[in-house]
Amino acid sequence: MKIVVCKFAMLVACIVALTGLALAQQFAYRVAADIPSDFYVGDQHFAAGNYIFSVNYGDHAVTITNEASRRSSVVQATPVAYASPGYDYRNKPAVVELNSLGGRYQLADIKARNEGVSFSTRNPAGSLAEQNAPVTIVASLR
Repeated sequence: MKIVVCKFAMLVACIVALTGLALAQQFAYRVAADIPSDFYVGDQHFAAGNYIFSVNYGDHAVTITNEASRRSSVVQATPVAYASPGYDYRNKPAVVELNSLGGRYQLADIKARNEGVSFSTRNPAGSLAEQNAPVTIVASLR
């Protein structure tokens, strides 16, 4: 009887440990950046400030959270893999890129180590504005 109880206790301990490991899995990577100016993602406006960009590994939805107001918005992005042979981004910092289009900044890319996401950057409605050089903001992984 003692052997059965001991085996049952070990089984319960293993289940608890595996449950803890499953919950500890990271389903997204987070990039923190101080954005110096207002910017857009699609038609959504975001004020300048400190932001956390949480990129979901599964569907590549990006949750953009303003750290001051705690307001969040979820936008869809296109995955970009930087892990091709001969390319090594691992030793470079995470970056957030903004494109200047028609006098306003639009979120273009988030790059982190060997992966990232890209956002659709089209000219504002009815604008034939030229695209200027992108603004690159050094960010940090969290």
